[in-house]
Amino acid sequence: MEILEEAENLHYKFQTGCYFSGSKKIQGVLLLWNDKIKDPYWNFATRINTTEKLFAKLVKKIIDFYKMKNRQPEIYFTPFTKPKNLPQIIEEFNFKSKFKDAWMFYEKNKPKFIMPKNFLIKQVKTKEEMKIFINIFHQVYSGSTPEEPYGLLPKEYGKCLFDSIIKPQKNKTVIHYLGILDKRGAGTATLIYSGNFGCIYNIGTIPNHRKQGIGSALTLNAVVDSIENGAKIVFLQTEQGSFNEKYFTKLGFSTKFIGEGFTFGD
Repeated sequence: MEILEEAENLHYKFQTGCYFSGSKKIQGVLLLWNDKIKDPYWNFATRINTTEKLFAKLVKKIIDFYKMKNRQPEIYFTPFTKPKNLPQIIEEFNFKSKFKDAWMFYEKNKPKFIMPKNFLIKQVKTKEEMKIFINIFHQVYSGSTPEEPYGLLPKEYGKCLFDSIIKPQKNKTVIHYLGILDKRGAGTATLIYSGNFGCIYNIGTIPNHRKQGIGSALTLNAVVDSIENGAKIVFLQTEQGSFNEKYFTKLGFSTKFIGEGFTFGD
């Protein structure tokens, strides 16, 4: 369980400077937020470590903090929350379950895979290539098909991605992959790694090129790069029970724990 908990903690560090604008630790909680994106996936309190007796005071601090940030207060629980019964009592504080993440870990040897015909994977190196990446990313996450669990993502996601390549990234390596089919952008993926851990983000294929092996190639290519750069643990997150969870299971990932987000109020 220590490895899984470390992976969770690294995810927050990996995304600070991109989907998390900042983080703040106060006694018993880690506060994470995004200055551009308002949705609950990137604005929440987590790493709860308190007592049931002190939880009410902590909840008030969390609510006040996110209201100050003009964000809906949210608390994100994982199996490493202390005490463990807090997800069962959170509704007493007017919090309701909003989403559940499957935290999935790659469990096979370094993969071998076949690249689709006329397909190549390019690492983004320039601002112009990043603009292409972002354009494809928004086509991927357009909400145009039922299997997309996150629906239409706002343009602020692309702005955060672009800002992240012009800011120095400390203590981690970030690789953005652009999948190109017949000389046109068709898919995206991002790998962030440090030490023994690598995490994959932004995986997807534009709707008219799905079911051609592009997403699989992008994902497994990131796994290979992660392993070849020293990572022993490769993981990702997706919505529990979604098409994506089944898809990544077929690629060799296994769900090891669930994270659940609870939002305050209506």
